[in-house]
Amino acid sequence: MRVAVCGLGRMGSAFAAALVGDGHEVAVWNRTPARVDGARTAATPGDAAREAQAVVIVVFDGRAAEEVLFGGAGVAPGAAPGTLVVNATTLSPDESRALARRAASAGLRYLEAPVLGSVPAVRRGALHVLTGGAQEDAADAEPVLRAWSHAGRRQHVGPVGSASALKLVANLALGTTVAALHDAVRLGRALDLDREDVLDVLQNGVCGPLVARKRERLSQGDYGDADFTLAALAKDLALAASAADAPLVMAEAAGALIARAAEHDGHLDVAAMGQA
Repeated sequence: MRVAVCGLGRMGSAFAAALVGDGHEVAVWNRTPARVDGARTAATPGDAAREAQAVVIVVFDGRAAEEVLFGGAGVAPGAAPGTLVVNATTLSPDESRALARRAASAGLRYLEAPVLGSVPAVRRGALHVLTGGAQEDAADAEPVLRAWSHAGRRQHVGPVGSASALKLVANLALGTTVAALHDAVRLGRALDLDREDVLDVLQNGVCGPLVARKRERLSQGDYGDADFTLAALAKDLALAASAADAPLVMAEAAGALIARAAEHDGHLDVAAMGQA
């Protein structure tokens, strides 16, 4: 299948490499120069999409996704009618629905496909992919999505907006867990406890899955080369808070805490909240 990938951060690069490994014909584009072995490097999103049957977008936020899709050199001007857009960017439901409407007006098909998991899971093919859109579009995207979820799960949630909503629910839970880790480690330090003892206890409790995934980073104090950045989590918690029709007390407190950390250390992995 001919696939374009627009956005070559760590996730986008891993997506593209997985597609190449599965035998797809891949073109890639990134805002700053980047390449993926085995893929054609395109000058613009439109150039990447020119011959593609599917275009995967994985960028930081809704504004970036809009520019990639509909900018002057974007996907919409370059892609053939009927091209399937697979947007893996984490968005609010309203943002995703607005992009879907514009894509339809431009003659493109649109499937939202946010994922649960990070780069190591991409490499294992173990992501959990949430899709929102037409069932036939989700079916047509299977060869693409399978490249990074063949050992994971692909879950069709419903119409456009529903998968984005479920992703925000998941990241809200992640954000509050990260904040709990921060406070628990901070309390352990204040009580003069051994850090590894604290992490052992937390790994056997409600923070267990997070601590287990991040244990090496937490033990070594290595938060660079992030799997999921503080800036991205802060953005997602803000989206969750704005999408709710009632106060989300814990999420708002966690969001404020993580946003403050992201002001200076936004590029670091979310595990950096455990260095308190």
